[in-house]
Amino acid sequence: MKSGQTRKSRVRGFSLIELLIVVSIVGILVAFALPSYTQYMVRAGRTEASATLLAVMERQEQYYRNNLSYTTTLTDLGYGAANVESESGLYRVTAGTCDGGLTIRRCVSLTATALERQVSDGNITLNSRGEKTGNWPGQ
Repeated sequence: MKSGQTRKSRVRGFSLIELLIVVSIVGILVAFALPSYTQYMVRAGRTEASATLLAVMERQEQYYRNNLSYTTTLTDLGYGAANVESESGLYRVTAGTCDGGLTIRRCVSLTATALERQVSDGNITLNSRGEKTGNWPGQ
């Protein structure tokens, strides 16, 4: 009877081969899931940047209605700093004049500069004429 009890005690654990198979399967799953997750996070950051740009442009339009000019100083729009960051800090929004020599009275261009993990995705811009450049969501 002692030999039967010994066999039962050996059978209860996992063998090294079983453990290696499980670790290999988990490794394969991670290898496929990680790139998808990374792309998802980049798209989420891009969506956040576009929302921030649209919110700043809304304040620019409000400022224009009151002053008949846009501003490059975002503190004039009620923000606490010269640069506005997106909610998670992945983009920094700045304002400048549009290309083509237009003055700030006629056109303003907002640029969301990518920071941290978003740098590979690049910057996106929006001007008061509704022109968008860069990697906008849905494009």
